[in-house]
Amino acid sequence: MSPPIPDLVFDLGLHHGLDTEYYLRKGFRVVALEARPDFCAAVSARFAAEVEAGRLTVVPCALYPRGGETISFWVNPVKDDWNSVYRDFAAKGGHAVQEITVPTVTMMELFDRFGVPRYLKCDIEGMDEECARQLLADGRRPDFVSMEASSFDIFAYLRACGYDRAQLVNQAFHWSNPPPEPAREGSYAAVQFTGHHSGLFGLELDPARWSDFTEITGRWFDFMRLSGRDGLLAHGWLDVHATRSEALA
Repeated sequence: MSPPIPDLVFDLGLHHGLDTEYYLRKGFRVVALEARPDFCAAVSARFAAEVEAGRLTVVPCALYPRGGETISFWVNPVKDDWNSVYRDFAAKGGHAVQEITVPTVTMMELFDRFGVPRYLKCDIEGMDEECARQLLADGRRPDFVSMEASSFDIFAYLRACGYDRAQLVNQAFHWSNPPPEPAREGSYAAVQFTGHHSGLFGLELDPARWSDFTEITGRWFDFMRLSGRDGLLAHGWLDVHATRSEALA
């Protein structure tokens, strides 16, 4: 099995590049996946020096069960963070969506080409579960992984991958969690997180909030039940971060 590369981060779901910018400022090399070609072009132009230096590679593809195909991808011009390989997902706000075609890639192909990252961030609308499924099937493991906690199966896949510690992060409250100084991952980079950032990761997360999967899934079910009863009380949305005990030691 290939060990994780200490200075490498995968940003699956590049969007406008806010997370990628943060990882670059912290000194990491970044492989960023994004299906929308206009987003890829804009971020590549913005970070042209980092691309030229080999610190940033933008992969203009959609994660999919099979690589090397061309598939439909649905663009939401109103909520451009809802773009998805699933039409219903992209249009969930009742907005009209536009169809484009994009190439596909798999997690195995990304690992083969670039290596295994220290941290894998996944925020690809409707495909986080597929990402977890491919991670389990591949066998190679980043030290830290985060995904939108959109289904119980994501927790099951991550646990089956051998991750034994996890924590939930409410994405609506990133503004209240600034990066620690001194940094515990890479270099320090001051940033004011917003709802479009994925936020802190790895050892920079609150060490007291790492718990076992039984506890974390229980909290997730509590949040989802409350959200179903009163969405104003269950404010925000959750990411799950996963790791192994030895990575925290």
